[in-house]
Amino acid sequence: MYQAYFGLKEAPFTISPDPRFIYLTSQHQEVLAKCQYSIAQKMGIATIYGTIGSGKTSLARRLWEQYAAQPDHTFAMLVHPNYPTSFQFLKAVLGEFGLTKPHRSLVDMLAYFEGFLIEQHNQGKTPILVIDEAQTLKPPLLELLRQLLNFETNTQKLLQIILFGDNDLLIRLDNAPALKDRVTIFGALTSLTRQDTDDLIRFRYAVAGGTELPFMDEALAGIFRYSQGLPRRICRLCDNALIRAFSQQRRAIDDRMVESIAREVQLHEPTQQSRQKAGRKPSTPAQGGSTV
Repeated sequence: MYQAYFGLKEAPFTISPDPRFIYLTSQHQEVLAKCQYSIAQKMGIATIYGTIGSGKTSLARRLWEQYAAQPDHTFAMLVHPNYPTSFQFLKAVLGEFGLTKPHRSLVDMLAYFEGFLIEQHNQGKTPILVIDEAQTLKPPLLELLRQLLNFETNTQKLLQIILFGDNDLLIRLDNAPALKDRVTIFGALTSLTRQDTDDLIRFRYAVAGGTELPFMDEALAGIFRYSQGLPRRICRLCDNALIRAFSQQRRAIDDRMVESIAREVQLHEPTQQSRQKAGRKPSTPAQGGSTV
Protein backbone atom coordinates (compact mmCIF):
# COMPACT_ATOMS: atom_id res chain seq x y z
CA MET A 1 0.00 0.00 0.00
CA TYR A 2 2.64 2.54 1.04
CA GLN A 3 5.73 0.67 -0.16
CA ALA A 4 6.13 2.48 -3.49
CA TYR A 5 5.53 5.86 -1.86
CA PHE A 6 8.45 5.36 0.56
CA GLY A 7 10.64 3.45 -1.90
CA LEU A 8 10.29 0.13 -0.09
CA LYS A 9 10.41 -3.36 -1.59
CA GLU A 10 8.03 -4.75 1.03
CA ALA A 11 6.27 -3.81 4.24
CA PRO A 12 8.89 -3.54 7.01
CA PHE A 13 6.68 -3.82 10.09
CA THR A 14 4.39 -6.79 9.58
CA ILE A 15 4.01 -8.84 12.76
CA SER A 16 4.56 -12.19 11.03
CA PRO A 17 7.77 -13.79 12.41
CA ASP A 18 9.81 -13.53 9.20
CA PRO A 19 13.39 -14.48 10.22
CA ARG A 20 14.83 -11.85 7.85
CA PHE A 21 13.31 -9.09 9.97
CA ILE A 22 14.43 -10.38 13.36
CA TYR A 23 16.58 -7.79 15.05
CA LEU A 24 18.67 -9.45 17.73
CA THR A 25 19.29 -7.16 20.67
CA SER A 26 21.86 -8.16 23.27
CA GLN A 27 19.20 -9.91 25.35
CA HIS A 28 17.84 -11.77 22.31
CA GLN A 29 21.36 -12.84 21.39
CA GLU A 30 21.89 -14.12 24.92
CA VAL A 31 18.66 -16.11 24.92
CA LEU A 32 19.44 -17.55 21.50
CA ALA A 33 22.89 -18.55 22.72
CA LYS A 34 21.32 -20.34 25.70
CA CYS A 35 19.08 -22.32 23.37
CA GLN A 36 22.02 -23.22 21.15
CA TYR A 37 24.08 -24.27 24.16
CA SER A 38 21.30 -26.46 25.53
CA ILE A 39 20.94 -28.19 22.16
CA ALA A 40 24.68 -28.62 21.58
CA GLN A 41 25.23 -30.07 25.06
CA LYS A 42 22.10 -32.24 24.75
CA MET A 43 20.87 -31.01 28.11
CA GLY A 44 17.23 -31.97 27.52
CA ILE A 45 15.02 -28.94 28.12
CA ALA A 46 15.33 -25.16 28.24
CA THR A 47 12.63 -22.60 28.99
CA ILE A 48 12.36 -19.12 27.47
CA TYR A 49 9.74 -16.78 28.91
CA GLY A 50 8.78 -13.14 28.69
CA THR A 51 6.12 -10.50 28.26
CA ILE A 52 3.62 -10.90 25.43
CA GLY A 53 5.08 -9.34 22.30
CA SER A 54 8.70 -9.47 23.49
CA GLY A 55 9.92 -11.54 20.53
CA LYS A 56 9.64 -15.16 21.70
CA THR A 57 7.98 -16.46 18.54
CA SER A 58 10.57 -14.66 16.41
CA LEU A 59 13.36 -16.44 18.29
CA ALA A 60 11.59 -19.77 17.86
CA ARG A 61 11.52 -19.12 14.11
CA ARG A 62 15.18 -18.17 14.20
CA LEU A 63 15.93 -21.61 15.70
CA TRP A 64 13.87 -23.19 12.93
CA GLU A 65 15.86 -21.25 10.35
CA GLN A 66 19.14 -22.35 11.92
CA TYR A 67 18.49 -26.04 12.50
CA ALA A 68 15.76 -27.25 10.12
CA ALA A 69 18.07 -27.56 7.12
CA GLN A 70 21.02 -29.06 8.99
CA PRO A 71 21.54 -32.75 8.13
CA ASP A 72 22.71 -33.60 11.65
CA HIS A 73 19.57 -32.18 13.29
CA THR A 74 15.90 -33.11 13.00
CA PHE A 75 13.67 -30.16 13.81
CA ALA A 76 10.01 -30.03 14.83
CA MET A 77 7.93 -27.13 16.11
CA LEU A 78 4.49 -26.95 17.70
CA VAL A 79 2.88 -23.51 17.65
CA HIS A 80 -0.51 -24.47 19.09
CA PRO A 81 0.27 -27.05 21.80
CA ASN A 82 -2.97 -26.81 23.77
CA TYR A 83 -4.22 -30.30 22.96
CA PRO A 84 -6.97 -31.79 25.16
CA THR A 85 -5.24 -35.15 25.74
CA SER A 86 -1.71 -36.53 25.98
CA PHE A 87 -2.47 -38.92 23.12
CA GLN A 88 -3.41 -36.09 20.76
CA PHE A 89 -0.42 -34.02 21.88
CA LEU A 90 2.07 -36.82 21.28
CA LYS A 91 0.43 -37.63 17.95
CA ALA A 92 0.97 -34.00 16.92
CA VAL A 93 4.61 -34.13 18.04
CA LEU A 94 5.24 -37.28 16.03
CA GLY A 95 3.50 -35.71 13.06
CA GLU A 96 5.86 -32.74 13.17
CA PHE A 97 8.76 -35.20 13.00
CA GLY A 98 7.15 -36.83 9.98
CA LEU A 99 6.00 -39.91 11.91
CA THR A 100 2.43 -40.66 10.88
CA LYS A 101 2.11 -44.39 11.66
CA PRO A 102 -1.21 -44.92 13.47
CA HIS A 103 -1.17 -46.21 17.06
CA ARG A 104 -3.98 -47.32 19.30
CA SER A 105 -2.52 -46.37 22.67
CA LEU A 106 -0.26 -43.77 24.25
CA VAL A 107 2.07 -46.52 25.46
CA ASP A 108 2.54 -47.86 21.92
CA MET A 109 3.16 -44.36 20.61
CA LEU A 110 5.76 -43.66 23.29
CA ALA A 111 7.59 -46.87 22.47
CA TYR A 112 7.50 -46.00 18.76
CA PHE A 113 8.85 -42.50 19.44
CA GLU A 114 11.62 -43.87 21.67
CA GLY A 115 12.66 -46.19 18.84
CA PHE A 116 12.77 -43.22 16.47
CA LEU A 117 14.93 -41.21 18.89
CA ILE A 118 17.34 -44.13 19.35
CA GLU A 119 17.60 -44.50 15.58
CA GLN A 120 18.30 -40.78 15.24
CA HIS A 121 21.02 -41.04 17.88
CA ASN A 122 22.63 -43.99 16.11
CA GLN A 123 22.68 -41.92 12.91
CA GLY A 124 24.40 -39.03 14.70
CA LYS A 125 21.36 -36.77 14.52
CA THR A 126 19.91 -34.52 17.23
CA PRO A 127 16.09 -34.25 17.32
CA ILE A 128 14.86 -30.82 18.48
CA LEU A 129 11.31 -30.03 19.59
CA VAL A 130 10.41 -26.35 19.94
CA ILE A 131 7.06 -25.57 21.59
CA ASP A 132 5.69 -22.04 21.27
CA GLU A 133 2.87 -20.73 23.49
CA ALA A 134 3.96 -23.30 26.07
CA GLN A 135 2.03 -21.50 28.82
CA THR A 136 -1.09 -23.18 27.39
CA LEU A 137 0.17 -26.70 28.13
CA LYS A 138 -2.11 -28.56 30.52
CA PRO A 139 -0.62 -30.53 33.47
CA PRO A 140 -0.93 -33.94 31.73
CA LEU A 141 1.03 -32.58 28.76
CA LEU A 142 3.76 -31.24 31.01
CA GLU A 143 3.97 -34.65 32.63
CA LEU A 144 4.28 -36.21 29.17
CA LEU A 145 7.21 -33.91 28.41
CA ARG A 146 8.87 -35.16 31.59
CA GLN A 147 8.41 -38.71 30.36
CA LEU A 148 9.98 -37.84 27.01
CA LEU A 149 13.05 -36.60 28.85
CA ASN A 150 13.49 -40.12 30.23
CA PHE A 151 14.58 -41.19 26.75
CA GLU A 152 18.34 -40.89 27.19
CA THR A 153 21.72 -42.55 27.00
CA ASN A 154 24.14 -42.70 29.89
CA THR A 155 25.44 -39.24 29.00
CA GLN A 156 22.79 -37.29 27.10
CA LYS A 157 19.12 -36.76 26.41
CA LEU A 158 17.83 -38.15 23.12
CA LEU A 159 15.34 -35.30 22.60
CA GLN A 160 16.11 -31.59 23.00
CA ILE A 161 13.09 -29.50 24.02
CA ILE A 162 12.85 -25.70 24.01
CA LEU A 163 9.74 -24.17 25.60
CA PHE A 164 8.71 -20.63 24.66
CA GLY A 165 5.92 -18.98 26.64
CA ASP A 166 4.74 -15.86 28.37
CA ASN A 167 5.37 -15.29 32.08
CA ASP A 168 2.52 -17.63 33.02
CA LEU A 169 4.75 -20.48 31.89
CA LEU A 170 6.69 -20.10 35.13
CA ILE A 171 3.49 -20.65 37.09
CA ARG A 172 2.79 -23.77 35.04
CA LEU A 173 6.25 -25.09 35.85
CA ASP A 174 5.85 -24.26 39.54
CA ASN A 175 2.84 -26.56 39.48
CA ALA A 176 4.84 -29.27 37.70
CA PRO A 177 7.93 -29.58 39.92
CA ALA A 178 9.00 -32.93 38.46
CA LEU A 179 9.44 -31.24 35.07
CA LYS A 180 10.73 -27.97 36.45
CA ASP A 181 13.58 -29.77 38.20
CA ARG A 182 14.74 -31.02 34.82
CA VAL A 183 14.90 -27.59 33.18
CA THR A 184 18.59 -26.87 32.79
CA ILE A 185 18.42 -23.35 31.38
CA PHE A 186 16.01 -20.44 31.83
CA GLY A 187 16.08 -17.35 29.63
CA ALA A 188 14.03 -14.17 30.11
CA LEU A 189 12.95 -11.63 27.51
CA THR A 190 12.01 -8.15 28.69
CA SER A 191 11.14 -4.84 27.06
CA LEU A 192 13.67 -3.19 24.76
CA THR A 193 15.64 -0.11 25.69
CA ARG A 194 15.12 3.14 23.81
CA GLN A 195 18.31 2.54 21.81
CA ASP A 196 17.26 -1.01 20.93
CA THR A 197 13.84 0.27 19.87
CA ASP A 198 15.39 2.83 17.51
CA ASP A 199 17.82 0.23 16.14
CA LEU A 200 15.01 -2.28 15.55
CA ILE A 201 13.02 0.28 13.56
CA ARG A 202 16.04 1.28 11.47
CA PHE A 203 17.02 -2.36 10.89
CA ARG A 204 13.59 -3.49 9.68
CA TYR A 205 13.18 -0.41 7.49
CA ALA A 206 16.54 -1.10 5.84
CA VAL A 207 15.75 -4.80 5.29
CA ALA A 208 12.59 -3.72 3.47
CA GLY A 209 14.71 -1.61 1.12
CA GLY A 210 14.29 1.76 2.83
CA THR A 211 17.02 4.39 2.87
CA GLU A 212 15.93 7.58 4.62
CA LEU A 213 13.89 6.82 7.72
CA PRO A 214 10.65 8.86 7.76
CA PHE A 215 10.33 8.82 11.56
CA MET A 216 11.52 12.01 13.23
CA ASP A 217 13.44 11.74 16.50
CA GLU A 218 10.41 12.91 18.45
CA ALA A 219 8.33 10.23 16.73
CA LEU A 220 10.85 7.55 17.70
CA ALA A 221 10.62 8.72 21.30
CA GLY A 222 6.84 8.47 21.14
CA ILE A 223 6.96 4.99 19.65
CA PHE A 224 9.18 3.81 22.49
CA ARG A 225 6.94 5.46 25.08
CA TYR A 226 3.66 4.02 23.81
CA SER A 227 5.04 0.59 22.88
CA GLN A 228 6.85 0.25 26.22
CA GLY A 229 9.67 -1.34 24.27
CA LEU A 230 7.71 -4.40 23.11
CA PRO A 231 8.60 -5.37 19.51
CA ARG A 232 5.07 -6.34 18.48
CA ARG A 233 3.68 -3.00 19.64
CA ILE A 234 6.56 -1.16 17.99
CA CYS A 235 5.67 -2.78 14.67
CA ARG A 236 1.97 -1.98 15.06
CA LEU A 237 2.69 1.68 15.68
CA CYS A 238 5.20 1.96 12.84
CA ASP A 239 3.02 0.17 10.30
CA ASN A 240 -0.03 2.29 11.09
CA ALA A 241 2.06 5.46 11.05
CA LEU A 242 3.34 4.68 7.55
CA ILE A 243 -0.22 4.06 6.36
CA ARG A 244 -1.31 7.38 7.85
CA ALA A 245 1.63 9.25 6.35
CA PHE A 246 0.94 7.78 2.92
CA SER A 247 -2.76 8.62 3.08
CA GLN A 248 -1.89 12.22 3.97
CA GLN A 249 0.98 12.36 1.45
CA ARG A 250 3.50 13.21 4.16
CA ARG A 251 7.15 12.23 4.04
CA ALA A 252 7.90 12.77 7.73
CA ILE A 253 6.20 11.23 10.78
CA ASP A 254 6.17 13.38 13.91
CA ASP A 255 5.17 12.83 17.53
CA ARG A 256 1.63 14.11 17.04
CA MET A 257 0.97 11.46 14.41
CA VAL A 258 2.40 8.76 16.68
CA GLU A 259 0.23 9.97 19.56
CA SER A 260 -2.86 9.85 17.35
CA ILE A 261 -1.99 6.35 16.09
CA ALA A 262 -1.38 5.14 19.66
CA ARG A 263 -4.88 6.26 20.67
CA GLU A 264 -6.32 4.59 17.59
CA VAL A 265 -4.70 1.20 18.29
CA GLN A 266 -5.48 1.43 22.01
CA LEU A 267 -1.92 1.88 23.28
CA HIS A 268 -1.63 4.24 26.20
CA GLU A 269 1.29 6.07 27.71
CA PRO A 270 2.39 4.06 30.76
CA THR A 271 1.46 5.40 34.17
CA GLN A 272 3.89 5.49 37.07
CA GLN A 273 2.22 2.39 38.51
CA SER A 274 2.57 0.44 35.25
CA ARG A 275 6.22 1.51 34.98
CA GLN A 276 6.88 0.13 38.44
CA LYS A 277 5.05 -3.08 37.59
CA ALA A 278 6.99 -3.46 34.35
CA GLY A 279 10.21 -2.97 36.28
CA ARG A 280 9.51 -5.99 38.47
CA LYS A 281 10.67 -9.15 36.75
CA PRO A 282 8.70 -12.34 37.30
CA SER A 283 10.29 -14.57 39.87
CA THR A 284 12.66 -17.14 38.40
CA PRO A 285 12.97 -20.60 39.85
CA ALA A 286 15.06 -20.71 42.98
CA GLN A 287 16.11 -24.23 42.13
CA GLY A 288 15.83 -26.81 39.40
CA GLY A 289 17.51 -24.82 36.63
CA SER A 290 20.43 -22.73 35.59
CA THR A 291 20.40 -19.29 34.07
CA VAL A 292 23.85 -19.62 32.53
